[in-house]
Amino acid sequence: MSQIKQRLLEAIERTPESILEQTLTFLEFLISRTPAAAIAPDFDSDFDSDTDSNDQILADLKASFQQAKAGQTFPIEELWDGINV
Repeated sequence: MSQIKQRLLEAIERTPESILEQTLTFLEFLISRTPAAAIAPDFDSDFDSDTDSNDQILADLKASFQQAKAGQTFPIEELWDGINV
């Protein structure tokens, strides 16, 4: 298991259920907006792991957790506002 996955699992264990629900919604949103090739590395992809460092990704995730804890969230209905799919 990667260090990031281990740290995520540890953070999940310390997180209240209400924040976990919001976090899951956010993670599912991120996955839905990520090209399949970036999620499944067996496919050709423009994803460059050197561009988005693990430290930056972790910092962004920590900031997202803090925003969720502070109640700085958006209703799920608003996440799609202005997105032309």
